[in-house]
Amino acid sequence: MVRGVLSKNIYFPELYIEKSQIVLDRLKELRIDTIDNLRKEMIPISKLELQENQMWGFFEGRRLRGRSRSSLIFKKETTPQIAQLLGFIITDGSLSSTEGRVKLCQKELELILSYLKIINEEYCTKLTYSFDGKEANVGSIPLRYILTKYYGIPLGKKVKIVEVPYQISTSHNLEVLRRFIAGLFDGDGYVQYYYLKNGFLDHIAFCISTSSHKLVEEAVSILLRLGIKCSKLVRNDDKRMTLQTSGFENSLKFYQQIIPFIFHKKRKQTADLLFLGKDFAGKLFIPLSKELKVLFKEIRNNKLDSNLLDIESYSYVKSLRSIESWTYPSKGGYVRSIYVYKACLLLNRNPKEYIPSEHINFIRQAIK
Repeated sequence: MVRGVLSKNIYFPELYIEKSQIVLDRLKELRIDTIDNLRKEMIPISKLELQENQMWGFFEGRRLRGRSRSSLIFKKETTPQIAQLLGFIITDGSLSSTEGRVKLCQKELELILSYLKIINEEYCTKLTYSFDGKEANVGSIPLRYILTKYYGIPLGKKVKIVEVPYQISTSHNLEVLRRFIAGLFDGDGYVQYYYLKNGFLDHIAFCISTSSHKLVEEAVSILLRLGIKCSKLVRNDDKRMTLQTSGFENSLKFYQQIIPFIFHKKRKQTADLLFLGKDFAGKLFIPLSKELKVLFKEIRNNKLDSNLLDIESYSYVKSLRSIESWTYPSKGGYVRSIYVYKACLLLNRNPKEYIPSEHINFIRQAIK
């Protein structure tokens, strides 16, 4: 979703907090003894005269509400689920500048309902929504207040200056980081791939594209902490910046760490179709070692070359050459994992002794 500039004046409707002993003690401290101005069992936050550094500790575990009856319970902890919600709202959501509304700007209702479920479960509420076929509106003054004031998500329909919330960028919880990226990908992500004319799969990358360069740069840093290297590019026409995973290995890491968490059905289906096929399995490499040389020497000594290079099953093998031509050093001292796996099967060896388990799972899926 493209983000631009905030055009309306900012307005925060009155927020209320449930009456509890800590609230009454605060009122007593301020010498406010009367409760005539209190709204039933909820007290206007403005009456408590809290400083910013007092507010969130004071709100922890307390029920908050706005003008309507709908309320929620605030939690300071940024759980993995909340992290994913933040990622989605940052990329494909917006916070109203004049009222208590949160927009989820997606046409996929099933995707919207997945994020509404996170809101309701994490904040112990029962918020409803309206949907016009293009976006959903969730009315909640407390939710909008938390997203803006606590997590720093700018108000307005289109904002270029959005960044990764401090609670995410400083987190040491890897699941929080993964789920945040999953939220970004659900909002502004896509799978980029193409084949050569001869039918070979030549490129797969996961991309996240947005107008906020700062957001992309911070997301690249988060992915690097997860061991996933990415590149950045800026489009010439609209200056949007795109994050893109670098090479097959980093795309595989993204697929394994991020894609299991996304809710966007079509993007997940596309990723599964590409990564669970034999075309991708043939792109995986491991460093050539003495043990692997011995393994392939046994294949040659036992005259199993033709069994290893199953020409009919793998389109990229055009002729029965020596094993070295198709296994090493086809990538500067690396060997194709799929041939190591097949060699292990032919010699009754355990593939786990030679190949990383994450490679084995994809190869099994491809050749079964």
